[in-house]
Amino acid sequence: MKKLFMVITALAIVQCTISQTQNNITSEDKLDIKINKNIELLGLAYFIGFEGVDIENKTVKIQGETIPKKEWHNYGYQLYLKYKPFATSNNLEKSFSVANHLWLDYLTAFLLQVGDVPNAELSPEIDKGYYLNFSKSKDSIAARKNAEIFLEGLNAFAKEIDLEDYLTDSKVYYESAIQEIADGLLDNNFIVSMEKFYGESFDQYVLVPSLTIPKGMGFGIKILRDTNTSVFSVFGALGIQDFDDEDNLEMGFAYEKELMELSIHEFGHSFVNPVVAQLPDSLFTSTEHLFEPLRKKMEAQGYNTWKSCVYEHFVRAGEILIAEKLGNLDAAERLRLDYLERRKFNHIPLIIKELKVYDSGVYSSYCETVERAMIALSKI
Repeated sequence: MKKLFMVITALAIVQCTISQTQNNITSEDKLDIKINKNIELLGLAYFIGFEGVDIENKTVKIQGETIPKKEWHNYGYQLYLKYKPFATSNNLEKSFSVANHLWLDYLTAFLLQVGDVPNAELSPEIDKGYYLNFSKSKDSIAARKNAEIFLEGLNAFAKEIDLEDYLTDSKVYYESAIQEIADGLLDNNFIVSMEKFYGESFDQYVLVPSLTIPKGMGFGIKILRDTNTSVFSVFGALGIQDFDDEDNLEMGFAYEKELMELSIHEFGHSFVNPVVAQLPDSLFTSTEHLFEPLRKKMEAQGYNTWKSCVYEHFVRAGEILIAEKLGNLDAAERLRLDYLERRKFNHIPLIIKELKVYDSGVYSSYCETVERAMIALSKI
């Protein structure tokens, strides 16, 4: 079970077909904020199974200051104290016995497509790509059976812990979280900028805030249903939480700058990852030598392969240019310095150079730009 609960970063679940288009580019009525019951259960299970274990004896560094980890994750810590007796639940063990090789991003994408627990079912309409990894050998029949076992365990666990009671009792906290986000993203012009820049548009952009997923975690996910494509940003709180006084709640989402940057980053994966995923294997092979000098720093951030490192380079390079387009020049420079100096995404400058050529109209598509950038990286 511990394997499942690795601290990871967002990797979008991607579709194999890419559509590059400049049509129907608008953000009107596209942005939504939704709490997802399944995600709250998954986050709670994660917290009691991993994040909360020995939390009293751990510290974290926040903006240069070292503080007790239980204080930073204070909402999650209260949940941990309440629900830790269920960490050894037979239902939870049943569920994750077939999923201990999967990461949270994959499970999140899967759970966004099934009904709400305790009645979640694997419908025939769900593309097998969203549950195929439940089988280590990618056997579709075995994968479906394991995915159903996973859901059966979660459904029973939801009843066991009275998830409905928790959500009812916590309603005021979730309403406050949604309001903080709505107030912080009054202007969703960033979606227009992203669509115009990447030459792609989606039908819906959904922010899925979570009070159970730990702060700092985020997942960018893309889901195609029939002809409708929705992209999701699933994320935990961004800052200090104060929930002792229900008349003066701070649920950790009222951080406008951080919220905007996180949204651009997580939604960015849905634009970028499908393009990078379709590159010829030869381009990854010819550039893989660039990973070794970065490996230690990348692995510390959860990027354990060169391909995941490539995804992040292109997403973060795009973030910088989107910030510039939005007129946030200070933010663009801060991001550039942070990604280069602290996080060591050393190849962002080359990628930005190619992206600016693309933005000037020289290259025909974002796909062509990514390929040209990878060819340039292979010559380093």
